[in-house]
Amino acid sequence: MLICGSLFMGFINPASINKTILIQSVDKQASSVSLTRSAEIITNRLKALSAAKFDLTVIPGKNQIKVNLEGDWDLNTVETLLTQKGKLEFYATYNHQQLSELLKGDSHLFSLMNAQDAKSTEKIVGCVPVEDRDKVNDYLKTFGLSEKCRFAWEQLPSIPKACLYALQLENQKGAPFTGADIESAHLSHLKNSNPSISMSFKKPAIPLFADFTKRNMDNAIAILLDNNVIYSPTVMSVIENGTCIFTGNPTEMQTKLLVLFINSGELPISFEVVK
Repeated sequence: MLICGSLFMGFINPASINKTILIQSVDKQASSVSLTRSAEIITNRLKALSAAKFDLTVIPGKNQIKVNLEGDWDLNTVETLLTQKGKLEFYATYNHQQLSELLKGDSHLFSLMNAQDAKSTEKIVGCVPVEDRDKVNDYLKTFGLSEKCRFAWEQLPSIPKACLYALQLENQKGAPFTGADIESAHLSHLKNSNPSISMSFKKPAIPLFADFTKRNMDNAIAILLDNNVIYSPTVMSVIENGTCIFTGNPTEMQTKLLVLFINSGELPISFEVVK
């Protein structure tokens, strides 16, 4: 089992009655095929979220999709489902000691993150006020670690701080596992715990994930959704059957939406709300 961190997603302000939302592709190379595929994914997401009625229209000439909603819908949640790509990635992380070795003893990053006294096994590089994140990002650009390390942020909606993770890159191939390796996910309610996610890997990925967890015993795995860390589980045992359970502190709705993103797949193009 993996014992996990937090999930960064917040949804508020329910609305009702009829509403139309128009989204526009921000990708210049959007095609009719990618628009149609996006419409299929969005349809599946909305059906999984609610039994309320809706209809969806693709407007190829403008690279737009129009969604008409009837009845009770949480509009902020719907807009998230329409525009969030749902890109899922899994990375092993560097702890403080490993990152210090990678930086050849340079401690300025830890000073910038107010993390000079952190334990060597600490999985988070450090946390800073949200308004200081750009300053840290500017400093990270000076590193020559693009072949071995990638940095990613986790920001909790209830805390005005952002926490930085250092992700291991394997042979410059990026994430060792992505959403394409996941067979399915569903809500799981463990005794005396918040809602959790049970996730199963596809058959070809099962032995690879077993080896991955074996090599990362007691290490943290960062799970990213659209480039943001949403879970940071610590590997407690080798996962040989390809099925794992993630627990943490998200609400049931937040967990449900993550499951929905995993099961529906990643949007092939990006969108923004224009109406």
